[in-house]
Amino acid sequence: MLKMIDVLEHSLVQNFSDSLFNSTEQCENQFNQALFNVSDIDLQNIISTFFMRHDATDLAQHLDIQSETIEQLQAGSDLKDESLMTATAKIVAYCLAVETDAFNQVDVAESLQDYPM
Repeated sequence: MLKMIDVLEHSLVQNFSDSLFNSTEQCENQFNQALFNVSDIDLQNIISTFFMRHDATDLAQHLDIQSETIEQLQAGSDLKDESLMTATAKIVAYCLAVETDAFNQVDVAESLQDYPM
């Protein structure tokens, strides 16, 4: 499986978990800028690896990515294009969160325990 640490800047990966609890706008800007610095082929590999999962389409929809956008991502469109950048960032962030075990660091309120995550 493709490792985010091998593709994204080390400092971004290292600080990813901490950034989940910081200013959202600043974190988002940093993350998007780092994605622009990732080579196109590496970004394609991340997206391809994500869509190899049996539940990838469901996950993408849970990430609030529209069906048309999912099709464009799977078709190999320019992932850094303005119309796809948000979806690309969501998928990369999800993959990074899984790899860094960030989901276990988030405190989920007891009232939300039954909500699918």
